[in-house]
Amino acid sequence: MLTSNEFILNLGILLNALHELSDLSLQLQNRDLGLASAHTIIERTIRVIDSMVETQGPKLKEVNLASQEMSFKGVKLTSHKNVQRINSSQFFRSLSNNLKSRLFTTQSSNSSNNVPSKFQEEYDQLLSDLDIFAPKNWPDNFNIQYGDDCIRRLSKKFKVDEITSVRGFRQFKDTKEDNVEDLKLLTTAIKCIAISSSECERSFSSMNEIVSPKRNYLGSVHISSLVFINCVGPPIDKINTTKWMESWVKKGKRTAEEQNCPKRMKRTEENDSYKSLWNLIKE
Repeated sequence: MLTSNEFILNLGILLNALHELSDLSLQLQNRDLGLASAHTIIERTIRVIDSMVETQGPKLKEVNLASQEMSFKGVKLTSHKNVQRINSSQFFRSLSNNLKSRLFTTQSSNSSNNVPSKFQEEYDQLLSDLDIFAPKNWPDNFNIQYGDDCIRRLSKKFKVDEITSVRGFRQFKDTKEDNVEDLKLLTTAIKCIAISSSECERSFSSMNEIVSPKRNYLGSVHISSLVFINCVGPPIDKINTTKWMESWVKKGKRTAEEQNCPKRMKRTEENDSYKSLWNLIKE
């Protein structure tokens, strides 16, 4: 069965699809990714998959050549009529349509989908408003009030002060500086839009590591604190822990050198996205 010609052809189709979806997943896990950028990445992936309806991907080309030679990686292939061959065009078209139906929306995933057009219009309007922050999308000559309506809609949606945001955006149009004080509240709210569930999944993975059989008596408060430290805390060599260690020992607690304590793994990797938070700890 594994050496059948049909199985190898199906495998090539699936590998092409999984390669694109895996790359999409990795890109969406980027902590610095914004909503507009994420939408662009998803649409680009959809276009790639659409193109595979007519143009074969690299893996499918490889297995098609092997199919003609009836040999793959030195293994002789045989034909098995019981193995149903996947229609590649139909498969990629269906995959593309499925991705299109799962594009971002302003509707909750557990809500009824009775009026999808309304939510699609709201989402399209949101994307259009977010594009106003990209100077490359501005016309060469524009009125001083250009984009103010977009900022007002965004301010209303994210519940920030409209007058301050519009004032900050007008300053941004003149200076094109990223750190306009009056615009920070709105841009911060926009950056807080969750693109994927990757952060939640990281937290659950961290919790599974912390709540081990040896730590099954930890309470929810301590677990929450440990998960927070593990997920966003700095490596041990980036923070002076002396005062906390001294306080711990003075209370009669055991030190990390105790023979009966499990050894801790030294955390060496760095994540630049949390450096501003680590600097606060040092103060």
